Amino acid sequence: MIITIGNQKGGCGKTTTSVNLSAALAVLGHRVLLVDMDPQGNSSMTFGIDIEDIPMSMSEVLLDPDLDIKYNIFKKGNIHIAPSNPNLNYAEERLHTMEGKVSRLKEKLKTVRDHYDFIIIDCPPSIGLLTTNALVASESVIIPVDVGFYSLVGIKQFLARIEDVCKSSDFTDSKPEILGILITLYSERNLLGKEILGKVKAAFKDLVFKTPIRRDIRLAEAPSHLKSALEYSWSARGASDYLEVAKEVIKKAKKKN
Repeated sequence: MIITIGNQKGGCGKTTTSVNLSAALAVLGHRVLLVDMDPQGNSSMTFGIDIEDIPMSMSEVLLDPDLDIKYNIFKKGNIHIAPSNPNLNYAEERLHTMEGKVSRLKEKLKTVRDHYDFIIIDCPPSIGLLTTNALVASESVIIPVDVGFYSLVGIKQFLARIEDVCKSSDFTDSKPEILGILITLYSERNLLGKEILGKVKAAFKDLVFKTPIRRDIRLAEAPSHLKSALEYSWSARGASDYLEVAKEVIKKAKKKN
């Protein structure tokens, strides 16, 4: 299954989710490819990749029709990573003038998708051509949402943008399904957070993952040690939460197959 992790809002845990969901799925025995489509390259750096010193990145893969994505895959245990770097900003500009501009990633993934159980795509906090490529390539979308005042608005805006993207003349396939809405940065002590969680569940019901990702300083610390939360602190709340979410993702994926 190919899953986009997306939300046009920044700071809601897209990269944290991409990294730790990938790690959790791998721990549970699945073959995982993490595709970094964010020019910041934070997912790549978390797994110890020096994005300033790599021979190629997703930028070159997207722009060169003859370059196979397999040459841009780094391996770390059971997780494989297709890294990005700031050159991806340049690639997004170039894509506007190229044929098949929204389906470049989909075409690149065709050569490797059968090698993996899950392909996770980390997106930038926008819906430009990079995120559009991710949506076109994906079967499903997970929307991470922090429990802030504008959470509901952000979800509805992102869902509307997905509809807009899928209605465009460039989008020829069926739109990706919403696999789930993932609550992040949750604290039971935060009354506003509990209220927002209740409203999100009321609005989106079964689409909301049963397990919210609780606030955990170790989720923030792990990347500085070039590790996922599961590698950094197995007993951390964040690590156990992402393991539970991974189990939900596997269950949802089986229902779709």
